[in-house]
Amino acid sequence: MVASDTGKNPATSRDMRETRYRIKDNYSVFYLKYVEPVKDAIDKNSFPFGSLDSLDGWDSLMGLAFENLVLSNLRPLLGLLGLGSVQILSAAPFRKKAGKGKGGEGVQIDLLLQARRTACVVEIKRRREIGREIEDEVARKIRFLPKRDGVSIRTALVYEGHLAPIVEADGFFNSVVPFRRLLGI
Repeated sequence: MVASDTGKNPATSRDMRETRYRIKDNYSVFYLKYVEPVKDAIDKNSFPFGSLDSLDGWDSLMGLAFENLVLSNLRPLLGLLGLGSVQILSAAPFRKKAGKGKGGEGVQIDLLLQARRTACVVEIKRRREIGREIEDEVARKIRFLPKRDGVSIRTALVYEGHLAPIVEADGFFNSVVPFRRLLGI
């Protein structure tokens, strides 16, 4: 199954011009990236099987799979973020390319939830160790996020891995959601 993520421009509330497509089925992504390119070798029993985490780009693929799982559980996530009763105008990843000229920086937000008066920047992170650097990363994204007047910005972190206690203690994130809580475990 393929999902299309259009979203709205946070500065104008108009639909974004660019639509991004992503494969929602994590096994299909795995198959296309790792199995299909070596299918002949597998069929001939000449493929040297090893550990999955030794595959090139495995951590990156797992990060994308994790994002897919979170995006597929949007309704329960809204409740955990305190947005369950808010009309969400847009719930999509947001990307802005770097501008031309000196100092132009791009921004990539895993999930941008937009309501009439609120935008919530949701960072989705799957790492063995998640430390304070995540706060700087999200703060930089917010600086480059185009915004409308009168819209407050909230922050959220959905994560899998060990979260350094200082991250929650700092209070930078309005909501911190461990993935198991999103799944109701």
